[in-house]
Amino acid sequence: MNWRHLLRQVYRGLLQHKLRSLLSTLGIVFAVVAVVSMLSIAEGAKRETLEQIEQLGMKNIIVRALSLTQAQQLSASERLSRGLNESDVASLRSGLPTVSHVAPLKEVQAATSASDREGLIQILGVTEAYRSVNDLSLREGRFIHALDVENRSLVCVLGVDAARIVGSEGRLGGSLRIEDQEYRVVGILEERRRVRNTTQALAVRRTDRAAFIPLGTGPPLKGRSEELSEILVQVAHGNDVRAAAAVVDRILARNHGGVRDFQIVIPQELLTQARRTQRTFNIVLGCIAGISLVVGGIGIMNIMLASVAERTREIGIRRSIGASREHIVVQFLCESVLLTIAGGCLGVVLGVGGALTIGTLAGWRTVLTFWSIAISMIMALGVGILSGLYPALKASQLDPIVALRYE
Repeated sequence: MNWRHLLRQVYRGLLQHKLRSLLSTLGIVFAVVAVVSMLSIAEGAKRETLEQIEQLGMKNIIVRALSLTQAQQLSASERLSRGLNESDVASLRSGLPTVSHVAPLKEVQAATSASDREGLIQILGVTEAYRSVNDLSLREGRFIHALDVENRSLVCVLGVDAARIVGSEGRLGGSLRIEDQEYRVVGILEERRRVRNTTQALAVRRTDRAAFIPLGTGPPLKGRSEELSEILVQVAHGNDVRAAAAVVDRILARNHGGVRDFQIVIPQELLTQARRTQRTFNIVLGCIAGISLVVGGIGIMNIMLASVAERTREIGIRRSIGASREHIVVQFLCESVLLTIAGGCLGVVLGVGGALTIGTLAGWRTVLTFWSIAISMIMALGVGILSGLYPALKASQLDPIVALRYE
C-alpha cells in the first residue's frame, strides 16, 4: 500500500467539499475546547486548594474559637467554660507527648496609625512558636521572642503589605502606633503566595497584611477578655496528626465542661477530602467531555456515510482496477481520522486561548498541563477511528459491479 498516494487521495477527497468538511469538524473542535478549558480550570482549582492546605500545615491541628449565641454563652458560663485560653495551651503542652509546638493566637481589634490609609492591618498577638508552626520566613530583622512575651515588650513584626501600608515607618527601627502605644518594628516577613479563601475551614490568614505583637502586651490586650482566637498545635510527625487531634478534642472538651465552643480543623483531613472531591469532579468532567466528543463523532459519522453514498461509483472504479477491501477501509478511515485530528488541533489552540481568557476575565486560576492536551487529542483520535469505522466498512462491502452502475 502506497501511503503517500493514499494520503493524497484522502486530502483530495476532503477538499471536494471544503465547507462540509469544516462544519463536520466543529463538533470535535468545541468538544476539545471544552475539555482543555475545563481541565485547566479544574487543575487550577486543585492546585489553589492544595496550596491553601499546605499553608495551613500538614502536621498542624488548628483549634478555633467559635462565636456563641446568647443562650450558648449562658450555658457555657454555667459549665465554667472560659473559651480558648492559656490554661488550654498548658494542658495541650503537657497532655500531648507527640507535640512539637503549641502556638496561641489572639486577634486584636484596635486602631493603628495606619488605619486611615489603604487597607486595614490585622493585629495578631502571638508567641515565638507561631513562626515555626506557620513556617514564616523573615526578610529582615527577627520574630517575636519568648522574652518579648515575658517582658511584655512593645515590639512588632510586619508583613510586607503591612509595612507598605505603614509607609516610611514600616521598616526596621520604625514604629507602629496601636491605640496609644508605640510598637517598635523589629522584623519584616517575606512575602507569601496569596491564595483565595474558599471556605471557612480553609481560611488562610493573610500574614502579608498582619502586624504581630507579643501575646498579652499593651493597651490592645490589657483589660480585655483572656479568650484566645486560635490555638495551633504542631505534632512531630505527620502520621500522628489524626490521633493527636482526638486527644486535643478530649482535653478541650474536659477543660470546657463539654461545651463545644471551639472548632478543630485538621489540614491533613482537608487534603484527603479535597482529593476525593477532585476525583469526583474529574469523573464528571470526563463524562461531559465524553458526551461532547460522542456528539462530535456522530457528526463525523453522518458526513462519512453521506460521502460513501456520494462516492459509490468512485469506490466501484477503484475496486475494479485492483483496490482491495482493506484499501477502501483504510482510505475512508484515514479521512475520518484526519478530520478529527484537524478538529482536535484547532480545538486545542482555541481551548488554550479560552483557558487564558477565562483566567484573565474571571480572575480564576487556570493551569494548562501536557496531560490535558494529550488526553484531548487521544480522545479525539479515538472518536475519529470509531466514527469512521462503520462508514469505512460499509464502503468496503459494496459490490463493485453494483457500484459501477450507481448513478
